[in-house]
Amino acid sequence: MPILASKITVPGVPGWAVPRPRVTKLIAEGTRWCSLTVVTGPPGAGKTMALALWAAAEPGPVAWVSLDDYDNQPGVFWAYVAAALRRSGVAVAGTLPAAARERAADHTFLLRLASVLAGQDPPVTLIVDDLHLLTEPAALGELEFVLRNVGPGLRLVVSSRMDPPLPLHRYRLAGELTEIRASDLAFSMTEAGLLLAQHGGTLSAGSLECLTRRTEGWAAGLRLAAISMDTHPDPDRFVTELITEDSALTGYLVEEVLDAAPPQVREVLLATSILEQVSAETAAELTGNEQAGATLLAVARANAFVQPAGCGWYRYHALFAEVLRLKLRHEDPDRIAALHRRAALWYERNGRLTDAVRHAAQAGDWPLAASMVIDALAISEIIEPRDSRSLAGEFVGMPHGEAWTEPQPYLVCAAAALSAGRPEASAAALDAAEGMLGRLPAGQETACRLAAAMISLAAARRTGDLAGAAAAAASAEAMAGTVPMDELARHPEIRARVLSGRGAVELWSGHLDEAARILDAGLAAAEGEHERAACPGHLALVEVLRGRLRQAAKLAAQATAALTAGEQQPPAHHLDPAALVALAWVHLERNELREASSRLTQARAALSTSPDKLVSAVACLAAALGDLAAGHPTVAAEMAAKARCGWSVPPWLEHRLTSVESRARAAAGDIRAALAVAERASRGCSPEAVVTLAHAWAAAGDHNKARHALAHALTAGRAAPERVRLQAWLVDAQLSYHSGDHARGRRSLASALRLGEPEQLRLPFALERTWLGPVLRRDPDLARAHRQLLGPGLASRLAPASQATTAPVTPVIVEQLSEREREVLRHASGMLTTAEIAAELYISINTVKSHLKSIYRKLAAGHRGEAVRRARKLGLI
Repeated sequence: MPILASKITVPGVPGWAVPRPRVTKLIAEGTRWCSLTVVTGPPGAGKTMALALWAAAEPGPVAWVSLDDYDNQPGVFWAYVAAALRRSGVAVAGTLPAAARERAADHTFLLRLASVLAGQDPPVTLIVDDLHLLTEPAALGELEFVLRNVGPGLRLVVSSRMDPPLPLHRYRLAGELTEIRASDLAFSMTEAGLLLAQHGGTLSAGSLECLTRRTEGWAAGLRLAAISMDTHPDPDRFVTELITEDSALTGYLVEEVLDAAPPQVREVLLATSILEQVSAETAAELTGNEQAGATLLAVARANAFVQPAGCGWYRYHALFAEVLRLKLRHEDPDRIAALHRRAALWYERNGRLTDAVRHAAQAGDWPLAASMVIDALAISEIIEPRDSRSLAGEFVGMPHGEAWTEPQPYLVCAAAALSAGRPEASAAALDAAEGMLGRLPAGQETACRLAAAMISLAAARRTGDLAGAAAAAASAEAMAGTVPMDELARHPEIRARVLSGRGAVELWSGHLDEAARILDAGLAAAEGEHERAACPGHLALVEVLRGRLRQAAKLAAQATAALTAGEQQPPAHHLDPAALVALAWVHLERNELREASSRLTQARAALSTSPDKLVSAVACLAAALGDLAAGHPTVAAEMAAKARCGWSVPPWLEHRLTSVESRARAAAGDIRAALAVAERASRGCSPEAVVTLAHAWAAAGDHNKARHALAHALTAGRAAPERVRLQAWLVDAQLSYHSGDHARGRRSLASALRLGEPEQLRLPFALERTWLGPVLRRDPDLARAHRQLLGPGLASRLAPASQATTAPVTPVIVEQLSEREREVLRHASGMLTTAEIAAELYISINTVKSHLKSIYRKLAAGHRGEAVRRARKLGLI
């Protein structure tokens, strides 16, 4: 039998080849420890070149066989194997038995061959290139027989476009198999740069990264790009135009892969190219052929350009997918929209709404895309998008000003405009939708009216329209009640969001107990993480306003659990502003002013993307209290005024704002203004208003009027909130101490301290530190009894001098922190990210990182949390 020497010769390594030590090492380790090494990859993956590079460096005997279509005949394969082995120095018989030339090799020949190979020392490596061309079952069985019986004398290395039909599982279990896949052969960015340099080309770092990513490190693609780039006037632009009708890459993939496939395979590839990932079911759906799924699975096994993506899904190599879509546009452009529409309907049936909407949008069928959102009761995902790849993002290309004939597109436009901060456009779209709702069939009307109510509720909450919010919440609840139970069970987030809206309205109205009950029910109704996020933030705000700080902190932490992930936490504008304000309030009531300020900074960022007038006003109230406690009364009064701006403030919030404003005016020395504000508020005779008035009269020095005003609050008993009773006892204590009635003053102060203990309400005492300090220094027993409540910062000012010498000595650090480092550390303790700290301090991110490194060194801390804990222990923050 004639033997072509070129087929049993190790290919030469061309001058443009790039040494690839990591791939060579994989092959070397495989041949050293395993009897079988399999190198698989698509055409042009660099399999042959990788093996040639290894063979050129291998000191031991190497036999090489390159297969082609003619070698799949009886006996031909073994003739070439024998010739290659002889050429490498193995003493194999000169000719095959005559019968072996026409059918499978004679068994005696195989026994003799295995015997000769078993005695090889050092072992010989047999490389069979393009083994996928050997499909003759007899030849494959004979190859496996020889490999199984030669022992360590033979190392078999095969390259193939697919896993060879050998019992790989046996070798895998025995630890005798090395598998080198397309991902191992893929060029890294550095290797790609070397390959371009070998062809005389260079690219900027960004273009090189883009080229490597688009080709996925595919060797042939990189080389063809390097060759083509040589004639292109703008190499960087060339990278963005790899796949065109006349490009070398397109021609290679069409000729080597697409046109080489049978017609039925070609049809499956083209029809499914519109998908990012494809499965057997989607292939059947898009082609209308029940056998398309089986065809896809066969293609996936035979073509490494079709790669498994897990769970029965596959993806096409990026460049191959581009070529398929290019050919589809060229051959059958009118079919593309229909394919996208069929894909959209399949994804909708299978519960993948975002994918369904994406394909409906790519089909240009915006009414279909909008109907899918409305029918899936998912309008809230448009109003408040949470994920980076959100449903709302699929409507970016939706045309504005279009005259739709159905309400669904108008509803989606209204939600999207509201989310984008365009309330006028949102209102116009919503009006247009509502004008069409009465003409809808019964099966569509409920979902549309529910969507309209949810949009109206969100709009009302953003603008501060309590009446509108209440009406929209009632409408949403009524519409949700008409949704069939089985459908509502598939969308638990709907009930959670409706209850969240109702709870927010009750909070707005000042019905805190009812708000807590409704929000609790919403939290129980939710199942998923994003569904639950609709309720705990507002519930935390309700609890903090009721004075239940521990529960509020727990709920707020639940809503912002991602904050514990250190530098990997999401930006503040992705978080729930109500939860952030609640956390700020918890810190504020505990007199942790810097932590409160940090949370309020985060809350402002969150409110910029999810506006809520009530939450924003409560944030202003918290900021005003913080400014008052920090000794900035003028700023506190300005923040109270900002909270009232642009809407009708609910009475309960007005009482709290009035209290802060009156105290701020008094602290600034404007007693007349403080009294005027307090008297205006006290007309309603609420306990909080009369305590505010009593405090103003006390600041004015008229203790008789102060006591007269205070009497109503003191006799209200448990009808008044604990927070108000605590403030009333403090005012009474101040008046009593000032009049010389120390016994009554001590009783009133002790009552206030007892009310503050359960939730560690430190702020009211911090606000009264001017007169409270001297009192507690004269009464060390009372100060000691409530030292935990008074806190380390306040207690150090209030403790008697005799106690200072007995207090434990705080350890000192060897090198003191600079003032700027302390500022950075204080913000870090508030869970701000590096970028947020930089924005707060008007410095660069790199400067913040440098300060943090210095802080870690000075405090001997390994990370941020440890540094914050150590700084608190040392009293630095």
